[in-house]
Amino acid sequence: MELVSASVILGAAGLAGFTQGFAGFGSTLVALPILGLVLPARTAVPAACLMALCLNVVLVARLHGHIRRGWLALLVASSLPGAALGVMLLGAAPDQVLKGILGAATLYAAARLFQKGTPETAPSGGWAAAAGVLAGFLGVSIGVNGPPIVAWMARQPWDGRTVKATLTSYFLLAGFVIVGTQAAGGLFTAGTLQVFALSLPALAVGIWAGGASCGRLSEAVFRRAFLSLLGVMGTVLLVRAGAGLFGG
Repeated sequence: MELVSASVILGAAGLAGFTQGFAGFGSTLVALPILGLVLPARTAVPAACLMALCLNVVLVARLHGHIRRGWLALLVASSLPGAALGVMLLGAAPDQVLKGILGAATLYAAARLFQKGTPETAPSGGWAAAAGVLAGFLGVSIGVNGPPIVAWMARQPWDGRTVKATLTSYFLLAGFVIVGTQAAGGLFTAGTLQVFALSLPALAVGIWAGGASCGRLSEAVFRRAFLSLLGVMGTVLLVRAGAGLFGG
């Protein structure tokens, strides 16, 4: 592997680890655009998913005592009918249009939540079920399931550890399904596994640095940073959608 490519992979892994360690989500959105500079998509995507799965295993092991298991079970259970709906409607609308709508909705949610500040009351279970259904649908139809879950959790009056623990637990369970599907599809080639193995030291350093940075912040600052990352997620989705629609 060329030195430049290896350096880019290590940089992507370090940033992915930091983002996931800090906020509990966003590693693939950070890593994929960078990995795509030096790797084909069929290598970059499964490698990034393996990185995310590894990071979530570490975070859940660290924070398992803070998981809200009842809410987690509701989110996972409600994702199943959404996933089934996504399979039924897959291809009914252009991929980039769906991503654009999702990106705009994510930015709007981040802006509204940012203005309202720390919530005084949590949303009802119905909103959790709706977030799960939408996440399941989007995960199957366009491969991005994070924004509905992140936006719902941002409205919970939980401390940062509880948010990260429950969020990463959801993505860990979803990640096993994604990685299993990719493995069944033959995407874990020697090249993919080589990239993943190379990324491990940078992932470890990144997740440590992200967790240490998060631990130094107050809950109010953490929430604002959390919502800012949600805004970045929406922006990335909009940019990708625009590139796909107007870039030819």
